[in-house]
Amino acid sequence: MEERDNRLFYGWSVVLGCAVVCGCNIGVLSNTVGVFLKPVSMELGVSRSQIALYSSIFSMVGMLAAPFQGRLMERYCLKKLMVSGAAVGGACLFGYSFAPGLWFFYANAVLCGLVFGFSNLIPVNKILSNWFTKKKGTAVGFALAGSGLMAMVVTPVLSRIVADYGWRNGYRFIGCLYLLLMVPVILFVIKESPGDGKAAAKADRKAAKTDTKADINPDIKTGLTRAQAMGTRRFWLVLAALVLASSVAMGIQQHMIAYLTDMGYGAQYASGIYSLSMGVLMAGKVILGTLYDRLGIRGASIYICLALAASLGFLIMAGLPGAPYLFAAAFGLANAIQSIPATCMVTRFFGTREFTSIYGICNAGNMAGIALGTSMSAWIYDASGSYAIAWYFYLVLSAVIFLLYMGADREHNQAVLQQCSRVL
Repeated sequence: MEERDNRLFYGWSVVLGCAVVCGCNIGVLSNTVGVFLKPVSMELGVSRSQIALYSSIFSMVGMLAAPFQGRLMERYCLKKLMVSGAAVGGACLFGYSFAPGLWFFYANAVLCGLVFGFSNLIPVNKILSNWFTKKKGTAVGFALAGSGLMAMVVTPVLSRIVADYGWRNGYRFIGCLYLLLMVPVILFVIKESPGDGKAAAKADRKAAKTDTKADINPDIKTGLTRAQAMGTRRFWLVLAALVLASSVAMGIQQHMIAYLTDMGYGAQYASGIYSLSMGVLMAGKVILGTLYDRLGIRGASIYICLALAASLGFLIMAGLPGAPYLFAAAFGLANAIQSIPATCMVTRFFGTREFTSIYGICNAGNMAGIALGTSMSAWIYDASGSYAIAWYFYLVLSAVIFLLYMGADREHNQAVLQQCSRVL
């Protein structure tokens, strides 16, 4: 009788490595922009909107590059592309510290946007799809929760460095931190698949045979190609839902502080509500990922859309005592709609054959929604003098998002039934 191997399934070490990657790319590279806006604008003599534009340029370039990055990651060694992207990304962060003027921020943002996708959500989701099947949503939730944790830890330290030693040293700090965390984790912790490394592969396959708790995904790729996926109606339903979901979530996230201060709350109180929602978001990602595993697309979609609607209801009633705290809790759960559904739906509806290519397009839609949502709330406010119309509009969109999710799920189920009938 073969001796049971009690070694921990290595896939969870990969999840930890992916959490560090998400933490560096989202928590460090993306979420620290606000720390630099005021000091950089003061030293360079430009407006805050002018310096903030470099972040928008970064996002737009990343959106345009995402589909092509997905194709490259299907054809070439994923870890080599990840290390290259991390090295250039860290160098770009460090490079901001030498900026002689505004033009340098814009040019550097273009370069950073071109390589950002090689070490961010596209490869992370590809890797987790290789390692997990039954617990894919849970694994993705834990990995993406790393972004909130990293932001909570790094932002106060970075703010102190910028205040005491200047913004240039702040960029040098996060540039070095990014490189020191990303490159070793990619090289020595993350494995692209169970077959990436002979010793680990042999042990993990043994564990998969003897331990029912192991959730290993064989290197067999099934599902649709990118061209086949784009030829289905469910692909466009999913893409539309992702764009709208990111627009609504980011339209709320980027304007909640301004809205609360407009209502008479202090800036510190409003910032505290924002921080509370980000803290709850860490749990929200894990919860939503787990629900996709246990309840499927329909059950998880009902939960996340209700959470989004509830957060908007509490935001509309923010003038009542305690309502902002209820909003922070509900929105912290609902804000996971920006990241978790894309991974779970692409895997569920289209398989893993060309996952990165299909996910790359969906990620581009997600980034487009992020850019759209921030501007949409601002446009509504400028036109009406209030955010109230935006919140009611987003409440309607939350119902539309749910209908799109349900439509995609129905289309998928019908396609499966048709395929089964052909076989019979």
